[in-house]
Amino acid sequence: MDCISDKIFKNKKFDKVKLLKFGFAQRKNAEKCTFYYNKKILDDQFDLIVSVYGEKNVDAKLVDSSTNEEYTLHLMDDAQGTFVGEVRMAYENALKIIAEKCCNTTFFVFPLANQITDLIKEKYGDLPEFLWEKLPEHGVFRNPQSQKWYAVILRIDKSKLDKSANGEVEILNIKLDDSEIEDLLKVKGFYPAYHMNKKSWISILLDGSVDENKIMNLLEKSHVFSEDKRKMKKG
Repeated sequence: MDCISDKIFKNKKFDKVKLLKFGFAQRKNAEKCTFYYNKKILDDQFDLIVSVYGEKNVDAKLVDSSTNEEYTLHLMDDAQGTFVGEVRMAYENALKIIAEKCCNTTFFVFPLANQITDLIKEKYGDLPEFLWEKLPEHGVFRNPQSQKWYAVILRIDKSKLDKSANGEVEILNIKLDDSEIEDLLKVKGFYPAYHMNKKSWISILLDGSVDENKIMNLLEKSHVFSEDKRKMKKG
């Protein structure tokens, strides 16, 4: 993806039904491209061609209608001028409409991390906050009542948890009683908290090692630690 489409489709997952409803054509016999879309933009001066591969991969390009050649100036940061600006804006707006109409929002890379996010939203109404510009893949869940964190999803290399392993993984950090942490560390999928206080936090590997229901039960306990007891008493 180019820098513009990469930003627009970040945390987006394409929905087959929505793609077809929007006007994408399905290419059943294509080796790579699954869905294809062609639209005239900017008073028919350009063809916007969008190809979607699977749920996450997208390729978008502009073709000059008069020359039938690909146009790329709108992708260059140093390309200035009124016309280039108009093309860039038309390109961005067209892709934003596709993202809005054809995608579902995802915040993380691996399925279980997104499932847990959906369950947190359903149960508590909270969405992850991405607080660090240099670590945009780390999402924090906080209790709006107290502003305290009760869960953090991080993407790291597994070697940071287990020196004998490697590969990118996502983990969930939650807060628990120290006695429960001690017991859970004997169970597969649980590790000393990465980058947090190991006495009161624990890391859960989000690769299916720990059942989703068990994760949510433990997360509920973590949420209790984030509750403002004074406000609860007043209520």
